[in-house]
Amino acid sequence: MADKPLFAFFQMDPLEKLNENSDSTISIIKEGLKKNIKIWVGSPEQITLKKNKVITKGNQLLDENLKIGKRDELEINKFDFFFIRQDPPFDLAYLTNCYLLEIHKRFNKKPFFINDPSGIKNFTEKIFPMYYSDLIPQTNITGNLKFFKDFLKKYKKVVIKTLFNKGGEGIEMVDVKNPDYAEAQFLKLLNKYKVPVVVQKFIENVKNGDKRVILLRGNPVGVINRVPPKGHFKANLHLGATAEVTDLSDKEKKICKSLKKYLIKENLFFVGIDLIDETLTEINVTSPTGIVQIKELSGINIAEKIWDKLIAKS
Repeated sequence: MADKPLFAFFQMDPLEKLNENSDSTISIIKEGLKKNIKIWVGSPEQITLKKNKVITKGNQLLDENLKIGKRDELEINKFDFFFIRQDPPFDLAYLTNCYLLEIHKRFNKKPFFINDPSGIKNFTEKIFPMYYSDLIPQTNITGNLKFFKDFLKKYKKVVIKTLFNKGGEGIEMVDVKNPDYAEAQFLKLLNKYKVPVVVQKFIENVKNGDKRVILLRGNPVGVINRVPPKGHFKANLHLGATAEVTDLSDKEKKICKSLKKYLIKENLFFVGIDLIDETLTEINVTSPTGIVQIKELSGINIAEKIWDKLIAKS
């Protein structure tokens, strides 16, 4: 419990669009309210940069049932904490929001951002792992069809991903046995999203699960294994994957340790990484999820850990 009044703003998707029972943002909000944190919510569309300060509009949450108070115009430097929790796509609107918040941070001491807008802007989830080529599967990013076809010929099965979406959208697995389909899917992603495509060696052992690990200040604090439905390779829970209790191997712990220094340096306080067959595939810095499922399966209350760390530093 905080010794002094603390104030937090959640920039997020509309409350009514979120599942109250499974959404990580709501879990964090409710835990904060239990600790008497004063919490407001609002959307990125309400951000205004006024000289070198950001103002926004938001509604206070009045109780743990998420009763909403009246809308106010707010100076964000009056808040102790600012959570950037809207989901991707990481498009120009998302990027612009990060720029405006980054300018505010340059000229104001408050709030503390979770996560830092500069870190979010510079290290999106599918590009960030490229800084760690020794930890990831064979992966390249390209818009060159010939390069893709050569990569496919070499590795036989390949996962292709668009860069800035979420939840399994824009992700396909293609096989050298069907080169026409593979080429069509590559070009489809390229033409639809207008950005280069991630091409990554397919990991057969994804059938055994895709681990989501939550890191706070670079330290792993919880993990679940998400097992895709039989015959599928996407391990997103909303696509039918099953969450299982698991732990980290020594190699996976070393991966987390390898990331820690950089995450702290870039003020990426709350991060979710994905591990398949002891290799790193994504680093989620925008709005990491999975904390509700971790609590349900292992009893680890990551939302509480987040607030305990934030209160301790305030």
